[in-house]
Amino acid sequence: MSVNILVWNDGTLVKASEFRRPASYVLQRVHTLGYKASNIHRHIMLLRESSAELFGFMSLCEAEDAEKIISQLLQASRVSPRLSCAVAMRLDAEGHLSFEVENPTFYCGASMRAKRLRGTYLRATPPVEVCQNSITVAIDAMNEGRIRGFGDTPLWVDDNNEIISRPWRPVFAIFNSVVYTPTEHNSVEYIVVREAIARAGFKLVVHALPIKSIAKMDEVFEADIMGITSFSSIGGHGLLFIATSKIANNMQPKPSAENVF
Repeated sequence: MSVNILVWNDGTLVKASEFRRPASYVLQRVHTLGYKASNIHRHIMLLRESSAELFGFMSLCEAEDAEKIISQLLQASRVSPRLSCAVAMRLDAEGHLSFEVENPTFYCGASMRAKRLRGTYLRATPPVEVCQNSITVAIDAMNEGRIRGFGDTPLWVDDNNEIISRPWRPVFAIFNSVVYTPTEHNSVEYIVVREAIARAGFKLVVHALPIKSIAKMDEVFEADIMGITSFSSIGGHGLLFIATSKIANNMQPKPSAENVF
């Protein structure tokens, strides 16, 4: 069955190709599997906090309503319940709410991606936002273009040459089976990884990560709502992914028995 990617836009279903994204919005990407949205209550809370801060009002959408919309939208888009799929939940500056289905992944549940990336350092300013919005999305796209030819993905550093960890893309480094991260976040992405680290039996320490410390690390990875991306190298320093794999295997959600291939 082919996928027909759709958008729920204030109660109306439209094709994703015909949906015009608003100029200014706040965003939460929600992980789904088997037509079920993970951590939707926390996503709704963060969307409300962010919209109140940026727009002066909060979404009236309840978590239960969002769950129903997402489930029906995924089924209407003909997404297989066996596949993980992100749904972008946006609230714009005029109060319009939309849910956009993204392309499903080939794996079930949050996990480590098959492709490991080469990281390259990028000078940047730490974000102040609690969640993504139209500005942070544009900045991320611009920075991806800035490092073209130097590596696969940017690793942000501040003026003190310390690694920047963003709420929607937290960074973790591993040395001697201890996991380090420069910043503690309230985001779903951070909490999901923090819980997976504990289930995998590792200790998590919140501590600054200067560039010079990365050359001593055994492994480095970052996470988003769909899973973990492990770095194969950063600045010419080769990295492993043994502990990272164990952490990825302890991430939630996992497929239920009826959704296993």
